[in-house]
Amino acid sequence: MGIRTVEEYRESLRDGRRVYISGEKVDDITAHPILGISCNTIGAGYELAASSDPEIRDLFVAKHPETGEPINRLFVTPKTVEDLQNRTKIIQRAIELTGGLPFGKDIGTDCLNAAFVVAGQMGKKEYQENATNFLEHLRKNDLHTCGAVSCVKGDRSKEPAKQKHPDYYLRVVDKNKDGIIVKGAKIHITSAPAANEIIVVPTRQMRENEAEYAVSFAIPANTEGVTFICRGGRGAWSDREFHADHPVRELTEAMIVFDNVFVPWNRVFMCGEWQYSMLLAYTFATFHRFTAISYKVPSVEVLAGCAVAMAKYNGLEKVGHIREKLAAIAAYVETLRALTNAAAREPVMYGEIAVPNPLIANMAKLHFASKYHEILELVQDISGGIIATAPDKRDWDNPDIHGYLEHYLGGSDRYTTLERMHMIHETMRQACSHESAFHEVTTVHAEGSMAAQNMMILAESPLDRYEKLAKRAAGIIPVEEALGTK
Repeated sequence: MGIRTVEEYRESLRDGRRVYISGEKVDDITAHPILGISCNTIGAGYELAASSDPEIRDLFVAKHPETGEPINRLFVTPKTVEDLQNRTKIIQRAIELTGGLPFGKDIGTDCLNAAFVVAGQMGKKEYQENATNFLEHLRKNDLHTCGAVSCVKGDRSKEPAKQKHPDYYLRVVDKNKDGIIVKGAKIHITSAPAANEIIVVPTRQMRENEAEYAVSFAIPANTEGVTFICRGGRGAWSDREFHADHPVRELTEAMIVFDNVFVPWNRVFMCGEWQYSMLLAYTFATFHRFTAISYKVPSVEVLAGCAVAMAKYNGLEKVGHIREKLAAIAAYVETLRALTNAAAREPVMYGEIAVPNPLIANMAKLHFASKYHEILELVQDISGGIIATAPDKRDWDNPDIHGYLEHYLGGSDRYTTLERMHMIHETMRQACSHESAFHEVTTVHAEGSMAAQNMMILAESPLDRYEKLAKRAAGIIPVEEALGTK
């Protein structure tokens, strides 16, 4: 098949999967008012791959490295700087063209690329073959994947083997000649209910007495024993909103419950090799943070654009303190862009596989997360209280009061009141809404906490070199020792 149509993707979701949202069991997620939006958001990615515009199609579609058949470019295992740069381009262009995050393959391939790295380091031929065969399955059928990483964890002060319930971390509970049986739950899984395949990797390093938790595999979303319990989303545009001319774009997260789920051996990428659990979690985190910083650039560009536009609509773009705030916002966005690009240009090679530079990728993610709320405050400050108290579209459409709104809610005479109302409502969504509050929390926790990024920055930074150079400057050691030329 190679490249599917949107309808083929949507039809593939009507497969008997077990999905719940707000207490309701959903038989057809494509027809659900909230889950259907997630399906349509993913579907927008399929539309891009089938675009009649050759420039767009050439970005999203690649040739199979062996057969030359068309495949989604995200199914190209990164081996070069260009491959990593293409992942960034695909993510960013998809957001620009669709107005959303059509994550149909990004996070799943973060998991699978990490599995390839670790299988190679383990030297286990069966895992390498399993990963290769599964990738071919994805390529041939153009499947949407999700990455199931975060376990529910229970008491965070206790290790997996010491939890009140042993399945607070997903684990292997049985094995036989045909495969393994797993039990547990993964949580915060982006676009999970709309996925065709679930790819599981460990959430952390495991110790020798936690070997049953060192497990990685892939299964279809409709596998017996799998249940999705989904977050309620916003739904379609309401008649209260001034909004864009494209549909709402939103992905739905879910907790995935694995209730004694059977996984055949040919879909297993790790089972008990606890010594490599850290490498798998670490490598996934690097790929995933690279995905994160790639999508966050266009996201914060929109946030920054709201500040620029609101300053103009309010007639304040030339005021000194406003310009200072706009400069801080621009520096935030462009630093993130520069670090994202640098992470691709300086990869770490594991055999033939190019892994984004872990130090730079973590620096970029920490930069984004640690300063996001400060930038949000600047946007709110520049925009004014109107983004919290503005009348809605129903008010605007009521002829009894429309004239008052048209008259009193104008700003700079360079723009119409209607234009200002559209920008007020977009800025409200970005900086003063349920949606923006959701993003404030996910900024802190998604793709790993800031503590995790600090830990990886320390692990990857050349602290010994810093110390030696300081000792050389202090006259404690000779230059040859400091530079390693002795």
